[in-house]
Order: sequence, then C-alpha cells, then structure tokens
Amino acid sequence: MRSEASYIRRMWNFSKALDLALIDEEIKKGLHVPFGLRHGERVGYISLRMGIVLGLPHKELIQLLIAGLLHDIGAVGGFHKFHGTPFWMKEHTLLGAEIVHRFPDGEVLSEIVRHHHEAPHPNYGVLRIEPTQVNIKAKIISLADKVDVNLSRKVLSCAEREKLIQWIKDHEGKQFYPEVIPAFMKVAVTEAFWLDLEHQDLMKISLALLFDEEDVQPAPKVCDQETRILASTFADLIDQKSSFTARHSRSVAETAQKLAEDLGWEKQATREIWVAGMVHDLGKLAIPKKILDKPGPLDSDEVEMIRTHTYHTYHLLAGAGFPQRVTQWAAYHHERLDGKGYPFGIGADGLDTGARLMAIADMFAALTEDRPYRKALSPGEALAIIQRGAGTAMDPVLVEHARKILT
Repeated sequence: MRSEASYIRRMWNFSKALDLALIDEEIKKGLHVPFGLRHGERVGYISLRMGIVLGLPHKELIQLLIAGLLHDIGAVGGFHKFHGTPFWMKEHTLLGAEIVHRFPDGEVLSEIVRHHHEAPHPNYGVLRIEPTQVNIKAKIISLADKVDVNLSRKVLSCAEREKLIQWIKDHEGKQFYPEVIPAFMKVAVTEAFWLDLEHQDLMKISLALLFDEEDVQPAPKVCDQETRILASTFADLIDQKSSFTARHSRSVAETAQKLAEDLGWEKQATREIWVAGMVHDLGKLAIPKKILDKPGPLDSDEVEMIRTHTYHTYHLLAGAGFPQRVTQWAAYHHERLDGKGYPFGIGADGLDTGARLMAIADMFAALTEDRPYRKALSPGEALAIIQRGAGTAMDPVLVEHARKILT
C-alpha cells in the first residue's frame, strides 16, 4: 500500500509539472500568470470520485487516477491548439498514449489516454471509436476532462453548478456516455465535492480516499527502473520546449554522473545524481518557449520568470517524495558559494558536493550546446569560463577535477 501511495505522490507532482507547461498558453495575457492551472490533478480527482461511485476495484481506481493526472501529457506546449481542433486533439491523444505506455500498467494507461477524447456520438469523438470498444475508465475521464475545461477557477455558485449539470444532461448520448453520468451526478450533489476542487491539496484528499492514513507516508526510492523511466520521460518533455536544448538534461545527468564516479562515489549515489540531472530543469516547463528561444538579451520581466524554474523544480520533487539530497542536487544548480545565486540564496555552508557538481555540470553542458544567441563552445573554452567563477560561484577543487575529466 505504501509503495502505491508513494507512486501516486510522485505521479501527482509530475502532473503538476505538466500543468506548469500550460503557462505557454497564457503568455498572451502577460508574463505574470498563476502557477499552473491544475487541470490534470482536477481531472484525476473528479475521475477518482466517479470511479469510487461506480465500484471500480482498488487497482483500477489507481490506474484511473494516474490516467487522469497524465491524460494531456501528449499536449505539452500546445494545449490551446490540441483542445478544440479535431486533428490536433487526435494527435495529442495518440502521442500521449505512446508516452504513458512506458509507465507501470502502461498498456492500460495507454488505452485510457488514447480514448479520453471519445464520445458516444461520432460527431464528438476524435477517433470515432464504437462506444462498446471504449474502456469505462476512458469514458469517465472523457466526462471529467470536459467538465474541468468548462469550470472556472473559483468556487461555483449553486446556479452555476446547476447550469453545468444541466449541460451534461443535455448532452447525454452525444458528448457524454450514459453509463458514467449517474456517477457524476451522485458526486456533484455534495457541497464538499465542489469545495475540494478548490482545495490546495487535492492529492491529500485523493490519497485519503484510497488508503488508510498509515499507508500514505512517502517511501522514497530513486534508483528503481520506474523512477529512471519517469526521469527520462520528463527530461524529454523539458528539453523539447526549446530547439536549443534537445539533449541538455541528459548531458547534465551524464556529466554529473561521470564527475561523481571519478570522485569515487558509491554506485547508488552516482545513480541518484543521474536522476537529479535528468530532472534538474523540471520547472522549466513553466517557462514560455518564446523566452527560452529568444535570440537577444532578456528583459527584466523575462529574467524574473526564468529564475523561477529552480524554485518549481525544488517543490515538485519534494512533493513527489524524492530524497532530500536528490531534490537539492537538482534544484540548487544556480546557487553559488558566495550566496548570490538563485532562487534561495544558499551559500557554501548549504551546498554539499552533489549540489556543487551539479552546478558545474549544468554550466558545462549549457556552454557546450548551441544557444539562440551563440554557437556551442569547445570543452576547453567552457571550462575556462567556469574557472573564472572558482571560489565565488563554483567550488575550486571540483572545477579543477572537472578540468581533468572533461577535457
């Protein structure tokens, strides 16, 4: 039970990372936007509540929740395009199905995600699958997804709730499968359901629906195959945000691991720093592509936004139950020995060897990659720049170690 709860905790926080990516769709409203839209977690919660009413077994409830959390994983970087345009809605369901197939219960998750934009009437479904061929869990998420897209991000009045409920009733057999509508109606009569949707800790509420309290404490693992698959998947999603970062996360992970191995670290620790490197830029899902690919200098608002990414990385990984040192190695890569780094301003006393290695690995990888404003530097040129910060930004002993290993 505890391992199941830990898995959900991890997937929930990766879902929050996906929601961060929706910020690209809000950029036309100005740079200062809310932290995510919570679409994945709200769909997951609505789906879970419906699944409980329908009497789904425990294992299937977990599959339903995970599929709800990740149902839009194929739409990263194009939510507004994928929602509402039939061709792109089809494309993102197929891509999402391919991605989640890598995860535990991948075959089941893949089928649910592939069919989450289906409907009983072919005019409303993107793949036009016969209703009898659509899994009940996909039918649940199909309704939950449409409900959440049509909800505001505030507590609804009774009149607004009734209007939404009537809309669902009016589209029974068209947009919504008749066999799942009664479950939503039963859930929707309670005041708590609507208040839960605005609660800041929907994960805690959802875990309480599935487990006894003693079973929900995190049991962190970071070297297992499941975590490595998750790290690789999200590294790919992070790096696809910009045409200039196709392998950045992997380069950082491989460089940090190589430096740690040559320092004589134990095998488990070197695997942990690899995972930290793969997800060190997780918070960059919140940064608009137009900023990441900007060919000229960033203005002050853009600098302020891009500096938030490590803050989001820290809280997403901590919330997912990653060990503290892995979270810190990932999130502290823009901190400095002199305390002038960001976003936490942590000085030398708070930066262990792993965090110091990660800062070097990140800078080395960035300097040896093409960027919109310059061509890639050679390893020697990159290390010469890193050397200038030795003693103030970077650990001088580790910089010398990197110079020997990376040239």
